[in-house]
Amino acid sequence: MEAKKIIGLGSPLLDIQAEVPAEFLEKYGLTLNNTYFAEEKHLPLYEELINIPTHSHVPGGSALNTIRLARWMAQAGQDQVKFIGCVGKKDKFANMLIEVTNKDGVTTLFDEQDQPTGKCGVLLCNKDRCLVPLIGAAAYLSEEYVDQHIEDIKTATVLFSEVYFLYPRAELTKKIYKIASESGVNTCLTLSSVNAVSDRFNEILAVLPYVDYLFGNEEEVEQFAKNLKFEGDLSQVMQQIAGYEKHGQRERVVVCTQGKKPTLIAKKNEAITVEVQLVDVSKIVDTNSAGDSFCGGFIAELLNGPDLVKCAKAGNYSASQTIQHEGSTIPKYAPVKTW
Repeated sequence: MEAKKIIGLGSPLLDIQAEVPAEFLEKYGLTLNNTYFAEEKHLPLYEELINIPTHSHVPGGSALNTIRLARWMAQAGQDQVKFIGCVGKKDKFANMLIEVTNKDGVTTLFDEQDQPTGKCGVLLCNKDRCLVPLIGAAAYLSEEYVDQHIEDIKTATVLFSEVYFLYPRAELTKKIYKIASESGVNTCLTLSSVNAVSDRFNEILAVLPYVDYLFGNEEEVEQFAKNLKFEGDLSQVMQQIAGYEKHGQRERVVVCTQGKKPTLIAKKNEAITVEVQLVDVSKIVDTNSAGDSFCGGFIAELLNGPDLVKCAKAGNYSASQTIQHEGSTIPKYAPVKTW
């Protein structure tokens, strides 16, 4: 029997992290605990970062983080987990991104365009951070390239993407989700952030009929429900979102994480609550990738069938392991499945 497969779709970025002095931030007009989308003046910053001997670089971007962690959680074999995106042509940052992504067990299906490879500078100073993302080539994935890999999409068990990717490629994303839905693929989308929900509301609505599993935290789900003018408590509006226009063979499932509070899951006429196993506060290192990691665990378990409680427990386990490491680091050990 052919192995079940996961396909990711999104904006692949190379996260370059380094400890820098305050003068480095001042040089580029940056302050800590902020995100600055890269301007012309910031472009030399990435070269400077990789020349810092103690820097580290890992694959980044929300959807790619999820897919890497799904591969780990599923302990999937070669070519079982693939990611479609776009990088720069003849670009050393692209080569670095491909190398570290493949090292994590994810097969890269990367289009190449005459744009700089997407990257994110993670500047650490006095235990605080500043982020400088450059979307670059990630916004230029071509329809022609996707068409070359359409069989990978049609034969996947799970397709996962992010609302962030709707910024540059909304129509292409809708096309991919429609094809996947018609092929019986479990289609998954994460709401990404409250701002993304507000800024790309119409684009989300266009792709939503083809989405089987919609993920978000409580703020994102509440904002989406508010945009739809749905009323009621969180569980009630989740059921209304689940019942929104839907094509394909499955009922929609809405999954809402609430940090250490219970995970909520809703279908049109059903609500499920799954308790979260808490992590000792002294072991928590970085919670920034917890949402991406939850999705990774959930879709990894989805390969075994739509047992929503098991999927949520797998998601919570994955998140609980990730927050004990810096960033979206893949743990060196195999997951311990207790669900």
